[in-house]
Amino acid sequence: MNANRPILQASWRVRQQKVGLVLLALVGATMIAALYLSVSSQATLVGREIQVLEGQISLTRESNANLKTELARLLSYDEIQARTDELGFRPAKTREVHYIPIPGYEGKEPINLTDDTARNINTSFLPVEYSQSLFEWFGLRTQRGSSQ
Repeated sequence: MNANRPILQASWRVRQQKVGLVLLALVGATMIAALYLSVSSQATLVGREIQVLEGQISLTRESNANLKTELARLLSYDEIQARTDELGFRPAKTREVHYIPIPGYEGKEPINLTDDTARNINTSFLPVEYSQSLFEWFGLRTQRGSSQ
């Protein structure tokens, strides 16, 4: 036999390899399509769930607004007055009001609304140059110039 001659495969084996490659490509394409469909269906399901939850949020907000409106109606002056009249309540007269002294209780401390801390902070942290007037600054400069 000649050593330079290539070895040929049988024709049925070549056909089998081609069919195998086609089937492998078909299986690969099917797997990719199945993966795509799976991801798409999951994304669709999650999107639908988001829509349902947004609808629930909208309904809850609407219900909350309705409850706030109902609370405002129930706490309105006219509604409270009607309920107090229904229950037989009336404003107390001066002679009917009694104050009970409690030993050790000195009452609430008054609230100080003045801003003393801001004034103290500004004067303590600012250098003198920033808190002087123009006339004071000019007077100090002229005094320094005449003393030198």
